[in-house]
Amino acid sequence: MADPVRFDERLNRRVRTGGQLSQAASTYRLAVEALQRNDFPRARLLGRFTEDEAREGRELYPVFAERARAFLLGEGVSAERLAAEERKISDALRGPDGSAFDLERGWSAYTAALDRFEAACQREDAPAALEWLERARLMWRETHDLACDLVYGLLDVGYRLLGEDRIGEMWDHMLEDVYPSRDRYDVRTRPWEESLEELLLDAAASLRGHLSGPARTGEIEIQEHPDRFVLRFDPCGSGGRTLRPDVEGGPPRMGSPTNVAVTTRPHDWAWNMEGVCLYCVHCCQLQERASIRRLGYPVRVVEPPVWPHGADLACTWTAYKDPSLVPDDAYRRVGLEPPAGTSADVPEDR
Repeated sequence: MADPVRFDERLNRRVRTGGQLSQAASTYRLAVEALQRNDFPRARLLGRFTEDEAREGRELYPVFAERARAFLLGEGVSAERLAAEERKISDALRGPDGSAFDLERGWSAYTAALDRFEAACQREDAPAALEWLERARLMWRETHDLACDLVYGLLDVGYRLLGEDRIGEMWDHMLEDVYPSRDRYDVRTRPWEESLEELLLDAAASLRGHLSGPARTGEIEIQEHPDRFVLRFDPCGSGGRTLRPDVEGGPPRMGSPTNVAVTTRPHDWAWNMEGVCLYCVHCCQLQERASIRRLGYPVRVVEPPVWPHGADLACTWTAYKDPSLVPDDAYRRVGLEPPAGTSADVPEDR
């Protein structure tokens, strides 16, 4: 059986092997299945690969938080007021024992658990390997979610002190170093078929790393249609999870006691929808508005959940097999005009 992980030169990092639809499976689940077959070498590779998937969150959340602080200070929020607001956020993120949240400490605990998992695989101790892999996942989930809550807390500060209308601009400041990454999907410099494959690999790995899915294991759905691929995840492990009770039964972040903000009126930077989570706004800005402005089309079309919500909290990302197939509505709902020659209607089975 081929190795489950390979190096991808286009993305300049390791990716999972297999076809596009196979990328929907949780890497944790695949590692567990390998352990159940006593395939310890494969389990070890897959379990350790979860660190590669998680690294995006570990690297981006501190950057987002620091740039959010810089934006608030640059827009006139005093250092004293920001410090007071951050103390409130920090108090909300404290552990049950009262300890302050520390992303690096959480990451170190996560990778140490993966070390123990690998050691168990090497001595072919399946029960111990299963235990340490699950401990690693739980450690990363806790660390990841608190880091995301920190960023959301700073966005909420911007909402309250600067106004709802400034959130799109705030995300522009937080994402300005990320926007140029969309340029590698330009049809003027490379075939779209290559970009589409890369988009799917990158999206699936990101969603797995954020531990999307109802069990928070990184399980998603990928469906292929004649004109597009649709990725569905319920919930998204970053923004979407804030709209529902967490796995321990805690309330949604929009409810008491945190009561963080969502959009209350239409904005181009939030799909012109009310009830959009402030963290989810970054998908509208990065996947759609920045891409349209830089390339002429969105690299992915997003259908986010909103607050208050019904039973379905799924988010979907659609990647079209040709940019000309992107519906006109995908442009207009973010305040931009479609280029000539694109599709005029949304497909019926979308």
